[in-house]
Amino acid sequence: MKIVIIEDQAMFRGLLAKICRQHFHLSVVGEAEDAATGLELCRKHKPDMVLLDLNLPDRDGVLLAGDLLAMHAKLRILALSSECDDYTLYRVLNSGIHGYVDKNRQSVAMLKDAIDTVMHGRPFFADVVQQVRMRLRADPGAFPKLLSPREQEVLTVLGSGLNDEHAAHELGLSQFTVGRHRRNIMRKLGVHRTPDLIRYAVNKGFSKLSAFRGRNTGRS
Repeated sequence: MKIVIIEDQAMFRGLLAKICRQHFHLSVVGEAEDAATGLELCRKHKPDMVLLDLNLPDRDGVLLAGDLLAMHAKLRILALSSECDDYTLYRVLNSGIHGYVDKNRQSVAMLKDAIDTVMHGRPFFADVVQQVRMRLRADPGAFPKLLSPREQEVLTVLGSGLNDEHAAHELGLSQFTVGRHRRNIMRKLGVHRTPDLIRYAVNKGFSKLSAFRGRNTGRS
């Protein structure tokens, strides 16, 4: 089995490579510190599995996972991240990613178990993912039940504090359309002031995606 590791922290990347080689006797065919290099390595080597950090310097890891799976449908992806907010984990659960390791809480033994589980075709999701899944299912006011996918996308930009004009530029929409989305989002969430909308977006993790948007969509 061939493995590519995409992880920006050199020490953690080295630990992953060591576990794969020494514990599982796997072939680590590529190591990358950013998304662009990782994507090229996967095109070149066609790995069976990718260990993917979601917090990369040049791109959002969940969107990168979508590109990797589109390129190789049978690829297994184990996500690694310290991001445990609701929106990130909701996106992980709906991305086709096969497992998630919480860098904040998982031990080396748990990391080995996660690699082994996903490597053998089974899902592995840390407890925090299961907790978010259950909370979103149980809460009638959870954002997946109130906001459309398009509204969730718009909220990632509005949550960074942009006004309608600048948000429209980022999204490639008209200012009128963004304004309509803003009003609908605030009405559905029951918030009445822009600072409250920004606070909601930050608390749920929506605003984290905004920094990567221009690079992911090709817009400047």
